[in-house]
Amino acid sequence: MSTAVEQVERLLNLVPYLRSHPGVTVAQVADEFGVSQKQIAKDLNVLWFCGTPGGFADDLMEPHVGEGGAIHLDNVVEQITRPLRLSTREAVALLVALRGLAQVPGLTADRDALERALGKLEAAVGVAAAGTAERLSVAFEARDVVLDVVSRAQAEGRALRLRYYVPSRDEVTERTVDPIRISMLTGRAYLDAWCRSSQGRRMFRLDRVVRIDVLDEPANVPENVLNAPEAENTALRVDSHDPLIELELAPNTRWVPEYYPCESVQELPNGGLRVALRAPDQDRIRRLVLRLGENVRVVGPTGFAAAVQGTAAAALAGYGC
Repeated sequence: MSTAVEQVERLLNLVPYLRSHPGVTVAQVADEFGVSQKQIAKDLNVLWFCGTPGGFADDLMEPHVGEGGAIHLDNVVEQITRPLRLSTREAVALLVALRGLAQVPGLTADRDALERALGKLEAAVGVAAAGTAERLSVAFEARDVVLDVVSRAQAEGRALRLRYYVPSRDEVTERTVDPIRISMLTGRAYLDAWCRSSQGRRMFRLDRVVRIDVLDEPANVPENVLNAPEAENTALRVDSHDPLIELELAPNTRWVPEYYPCESVQELPNGGLRVALRAPDQDRIRRLVLRLGENVRVVGPTGFAAAVQGTAAAALAGYGC
């Protein structure tokens, strides 16, 4: 049985096929489209009601089945027989999806076919659509796959090459890193590593890694980085002794928990969030609050709220306000 969606897809391809194969038989068409001859007969009956807007006799197609089952399709205007073309938006969506699929870690089957399809599509859609697609990025939730690769690289003492999605710039960057450790925080896995591109220690959220490769070269973390005091390693590493700060966020700042590890996140009736986060570096959270301005309210502690107000007042005084 053919569903309505399948029939529509088949009809869209059937018309140009019949026009380019005049006299083809019902049996041949059924074999080509992988359906029964009875289904093709039903499709041809539907074509009697298809055509250009207007609905008059001259606007509709006329399929005829002659001797020996030969099909002849008459009264088909150019707009119908013209090959299907992707709009710029459709082409960009397809290019982005294919490029994203090509970046999925662990995908090896038919990668050559995927690359060939990408090349043909890019050539077909032209520079404008391909350029627009190039500026878009896609990140995939593939933490388990990436975690396995990172764990293996760390155990073998080897460097990694990452393609990493940076939300603040909405782009994918490529960098070589030397693994130090894997950390779990608020349900997410992070790679603590030495980044050769930035020449600094960085934390990478594994669900933002869109491609990862283990290199043959050994990892080489500078000695002074490995020997640094634990408190200096990362602002993400918190414990129960750090101050707990509570904030109420407006709906347009719901992104905050994505960037700042929170102990709890609660929905508010207005669509905003109430978050609680430990702050080993209160200056960092204070800068966040000042940047958000009227889109955030400090619930507590009182001392932190007073510190934010004092910093804001000093800044305004500097502008003569």
